Amino acid sequence: MADPAAAGALKDLRRARRHHRIEEIHWIDALYNVYLTAAAGIILVLLLSSKVEETKLHGASLQHFVDHGPTVLGLLIAVAVAFGLRSGGRGGPLTFEAPVVQHEMLAPIPRELVVRGPAVKQLRFLSFAGAVVGAIVGLLVTRQLSGNPVLPVVLTAVTFSLSAVLASSCALLACGRRLKWWTVNVLAVVVLAWSVADVVTDHHTSPLTWLASLAFWSLRFSPLAIVAVALVAAAAVLGVLGIGSLSLEAARRRSGLVSQLRFAVTLQDVRTVVLLRRQLSQEKPRARPLIRMRRGGRIPPIWRRDLRGYLRFPVVRVVRMAVLGAIAGWSIGLMWRGQAPMIVVAGLALYLAGYDAVEPLAQEIDHPTRWDSYPDDSGRVLLSHLLPAVFVMIGVCVVTAATTLALVPGKVVASLALPLVLVVAAAAASGAAVSTSLGAPNVSSIVGLGPDLMGIVLALRLLIPPAIGVVSLSPLLLAGRNPDHLLAARVGNAVPYSIFAIFGAGLWLRYRKPSHV
Repeated sequence: MADPAAAGALKDLRRARRHHRIEEIHWIDALYNVYLTAAAGIILVLLLSSKVEETKLHGASLQHFVDHGPTVLGLLIAVAVAFGLRSGGRGGPLTFEAPVVQHEMLAPIPRELVVRGPAVKQLRFLSFAGAVVGAIVGLLVTRQLSGNPVLPVVLTAVTFSLSAVLASSCALLACGRRLKWWTVNVLAVVVLAWSVADVVTDHHTSPLTWLASLAFWSLRFSPLAIVAVALVAAAAVLGVLGIGSLSLEAARRRSGLVSQLRFAVTLQDVRTVVLLRRQLSQEKPRARPLIRMRRGGRIPPIWRRDLRGYLRFPVVRVVRMAVLGAIAGWSIGLMWRGQAPMIVVAGLALYLAGYDAVEPLAQEIDHPTRWDSYPDDSGRVLLSHLLPAVFVMIGVCVVTAATTLALVPGKVVASLALPLVLVVAAAAASGAAVSTSLGAPNVSSIVGLGPDLMGIVLALRLLIPPAIGVVSLSPLLLAGRNPDHLLAARVGNAVPYSIFAIFGAGLWLRYRKPSHV
């Protein structure tokens, strides 16, 4: 049992710390942050609303939406729950400050008293954030539904709020029970497979599909949603009650990595952010390669070393690259159907996959002292690493092209994929290589430009590398949406601009020495 005096001291300590933090925040700064957040949210909602057609669903289209909507939404909830399980297996979802871990968790008071408060606060915040996102989604969906829009918006907001609580509760359960990494991965796979089976077979057997059916109560009532709500409440209660058994070592490790990650984000050091994220997710290379390579051969040494590195990629990294390729393919399909802004989503997905593809190049930059043994300059070495990364990205782009077949006719994919796969793969790898080679900005060299120009330079450092991949996809915007009259000539005329962007990135890598060296 907790000593009342110790519990009171803990409350006083937290109250004083919160008071000091509030004193350091000027009310003008807080109001300005609220203004920026509200303005960004309003602009995002207006942009999304302009892209959603106001054509009302009737008859067969409405019936199809009601029949298949819960399974698709249930699959999205399953993805969130899978992420929550994996986060709990790595010591999440709570991230404590180092003094909290050092002084409060090691104090002679029950650990439950220290961690249950932050757990409840996180559930409360995620519930509110999920409700806001759900209300926005419901507002957009009601543009295609007849009747009063208030009830669908409220139901969607409640569904998203409960989904966020469920994902965080599963993380709390996995963390409090100290489940092993293989256990949480198996559970995540089971949850995803169950929801995928519902989507494929069009059955409502998964509890997550039952929870998703709550958002469709205004169109079709499903009593199983009540059972799903009860399961969410039970998971939240069990998660909060059992979080006191979390691992102190995992909490300390997560606290240190997250603090370093925030500092790296502030410095815009993308490579350090990638490394810290992998440490946070405990993503380690394989001890043994998938395929053993023979010694010798005619393959250049750098390419051979890169190939050996790819063969040691963990399965999680390979799956992540395939998923990013599928997301890019789905975005390109939506872009072909008229949603032009999805080109940005596709370009960013391939850009993120490119970070994993250029891992051998990044490892070269991380170990600059080994470069003295090479009889070549740094630019040539970096370009030598770029070609294997392009071949890896070709495989990702093949997944992208295969995914587009779900939304784009096969003859359109066949006529555009072959000439663009190589260009898009090279652009994604080049953009990721440029971003990796940039390192942290040298503030002393740009501080003399003034606040305005300094902000522009820092923004360009973040925007130019992914823009290379987005530019390589821009020829698809000129293809038209008529599969019988494909404007292939216009696509071919736009490809040289993508090649120029790739050539510029290659020149930068060739003649600019990386900041890590």
